[in-house]
Amino acid sequence: SIKTWVKTTQNTRKGLTISIKMAGDSAKKILQRNRARISFLHKLVSISFLQHILVRFVWQFRSSQAHPIWKFHTFFWSCACLFCYRSLLKHAKPTYDAHTKELVDPGADLSQPGLTQYYYDCVYVTCASMWLSSFVSDRFWYLTYFVPAYGAYALWGYVGPYVKNFRSNNTNDSTEERESKHEKRMRERRERRQQKSGGNRR
Repeated sequence: SIKTWVKTTQNTRKGLTISIKMAGDSAKKILQRNRARISFLHKLVSISFLQHILVRFVWQFRSSQAHPIWKFHTFFWSCACLFCYRSLLKHAKPTYDAHTKELVDPGADLSQPGLTQYYYDCVYVTCASMWLSSFVSDRFWYLTYFVPAYGAYALWGYVGPYVKNFRSNNTNDSTEERESKHEKRMRERRERRQQKSGGNRR
């Protein structure tokens, strides 16, 4: 029994070592993917902002004075893009051990669906609008309005069922209340009839 226990303990240790190694390899892969995505986003945002500043604020600034609405779009969506970009940086920030410098947490996997995908959409749409508005037309800034529209649609997908349940519950309560009022009126009528019938008998 002792040999069996020792053998079981050794197998368990080997299994734990393999699982820890696999977990470490998975964390390193996530870290590498996040670094590649962040590097691409950094280049995309930097080049898009730089070209938009040079084209709209230097080269075409005088000709753009006739349509000042582009300044509002540039300021608002630039702030939104930078916020989403910095949020992705925060989500992908890895954590290392203070003493051994080993990777403890690779950060959130940016390839997973969720809020990070919405951040990606905001960055991509804003950068595309910058390029298209610089060289084609300012009307392409209206593409950015698809971002809040999609956000509202996605939010309704989460909140909608709760709102529908709340409405159905209120409808059921009001129906029950109307039924109880109806039953009360019927009971009062029966009592009045009984009183009248009792008076007639006397």
